Amino acid sequence: MALEVRHTTDGGSGACGGGSGGRERVLRIEPHTCVAAVSDDDSADRFLARLLCDDRPGRAVSVQGLDPRADPAAVRRLVGVVSVGMPLPEVMVHEALVAAGRHKGLSPETATQRTADLTDVLGLRAVERVPVSGLSPGQRSRAALGCALLHVPKLLLLCHLLDDVDSTSEKIICRVLSRYTASTGTVVFSTRSWQTAHSMADRAFAVHDGEMCLACRSAAL
Repeated sequence: MALEVRHTTDGGSGACGGGSGGRERVLRIEPHTCVAAVSDDDSADRFLARLLCDDRPGRAVSVQGLDPRADPAAVRRLVGVVSVGMPLPEVMVHEALVAAGRHKGLSPETATQRTADLTDVLGLRAVERVPVSGLSPGQRSRAALGCALLHVPKLLLLCHLLDDVDSTSEKIICRVLSRYTASTGTVVFSTRSWQTAHSMADRAFAVHDGEMCLACRSAAL
């Protein structure tokens, strides 16, 4: 299993289907799939942001069979993240990509070679010497994805990567993620759009108040 999330509640009412007594929500994501977490606010973002560091009672997460709380370093090596707001260092695009690889432990030579490859794949060659602050929203999304991919992770957690991007960036990102899931790993992305979820993902689930709502709207697309 690429990712498994278990959340045991103590009952009570809620937006995801109330009732009395304890109940367990389980999200299992198979390798080489693309899954969307959908909410109309920042709930899906918060769900992804705390996924690997959530130590609340009743929560259990497994990434490739590893518990992030027991072996956080090993899990970090397996995961690539695009955080809320797509934070990137205020340097040129090329330097930002190389720095992302070095931060994940790649040698200078490997980081530079993978940066060159991803620059071409993500259509960033024309802006590789442009400061990150000068990128359009779509270009920033592509650069952020490149940073997350540099160390070739097995799981990508992507916050709103596909929302509010231009059509060219959307096509490039979708193509890259499709190739990634086919050859390398698994994607979970947040979005506010069910249309985006249906067009891009293999499965989707709703998130409310930062929690997965499998009883509300979760199904294979």
